[in-house]
Amino acid sequence: MKYRKRKDTKDEYLAVDDEYFALELLKNALEEVAGGSTVYLCRDVRSALDTAQKNKIDVAFLDIHMPEMNGIELAGKLKQLNPKVNIVFATGFSEHMKEGIDLRISGYLLKPVTASAIKTELENLRNPIEWNREKRIKILTFGNFDVFIDGNLLKFERKQAKEILAYLVDKRGTSVSYPELAAMLWEDEEYDRTKQKNLQVYVASLVKTLNATGINDLILRNRQGLLVNTKIVDCDYFRFLEGDTRAINSFTGQYMSAYSWAEFTVGYLETQIQKIK
Repeated sequence: MKYRKRKDTKDEYLAVDDEYFALELLKNALEEVAGGSTVYLCRDVRSALDTAQKNKIDVAFLDIHMPEMNGIELAGKLKQLNPKVNIVFATGFSEHMKEGIDLRISGYLLKPVTASAIKTELENLRNPIEWNREKRIKILTFGNFDVFIDGNLLKFERKQAKEILAYLVDKRGTSVSYPELAAMLWEDEEYDRTKQKNLQVYVASLVKTLNATGINDLILRNRQGLLVNTKIVDCDYFRFLEGDTRAINSFTGQYMSAYSWAEFTVGYLETQIQKIK
């Protein structure tokens, strides 16, 4: 799989190493492979975390042995800020590979870092960073369910509103009735008047959140109920079903992890993986 930069936006890389010459070598190798991308250079953990809070980092190249906080601890904090960030350890020591695997990192480079080694890592990222930027809405389902509008994480006023959207995405444009949404939220409980009112509140909250970001056509209505407008979103789940190689490679057995009803889709996706193999 050949690495290609996104044409309409810059990939953002974070390089962290307390040694000046090692950091310069990493920077030069990155610029050789991904020229035109944004590369943030940090020689200490505090500036690295500050940079990650202010920017959506696609890939972080981290030294392991650093003062204040080692690279393994820093990787954990970067994952908290952005669960989809790709972590690549760039170090002169190989004994920390197990910790890297436990953190589900993307790659492991031994110093001195070379452009060819970085190119290999970028071609095999755990979370591919290339997507269709022509669509304002990006939906991630592999792992946790998250929605990005113009690259910014969408925050929901109510967790039930987010779950409703997740369920509609799972149905891939099929209409979902209000009773079915209620069954998803409350399982076997009776769909009484109180739940009808609560469901209306949750749907209204979802619509309000979307409208506030200028996305008023993501959720459509018809006589049967609600459905998601699949034509205006870029979604890893949809691309997986279309046979997109990057989406297939990014599936690691986790799908909308916060929702128990999503387990059925996990089984289906795993079956599809077996067929591909």
